[in-house]
Amino acid sequence: MPTKNKLNPLYRHPDLVISECDFGHGIFTTTFLPANTTLEECPYLRIKADECASSLDDYVFNLESAEDNGESDYYSLVLGWGSLFNHADTHNTEYWHDTERDLIVFHTIKDVPAGKQLFVNYGKEWWQSRELAPE
Repeated sequence: MPTKNKLNPLYRHPDLVISECDFGHGIFTTTFLPANTTLEECPYLRIKADECASSLDDYVFNLESAEDNGESDYYSLVLGWGSLFNHADTHNTEYWHDTERDLIVFHTIKDVPAGKQLFVNYGKEWWQSRELAPE
């Protein structure tokens, strides 16, 4: 009898919730989270840069992979809850590209008290490309 593949589900911290906020919806923690806590492992879709138009362009990530050498004509549309992290200059969350598993992994970079929203920093280029400034 052949052996079945073991399911290996992607991780999402059990104490995260999506809730309404000043920016529409955002991700919040219901418990204290120490720095360096993994929040979520997200798959993503690669989309050609010229196919990202209008509001879709606000939700894609520019990821460098080993084969791109940073000169890619592709963006990554993060799935899961990854596209719901809002911006803050004083952010408490960052992400990295797990190239071995080809996932985006979000994690805290500082302690986050219970009930607080989790934010990433979109970066200066994101705001400049839209001729906007963060509020």
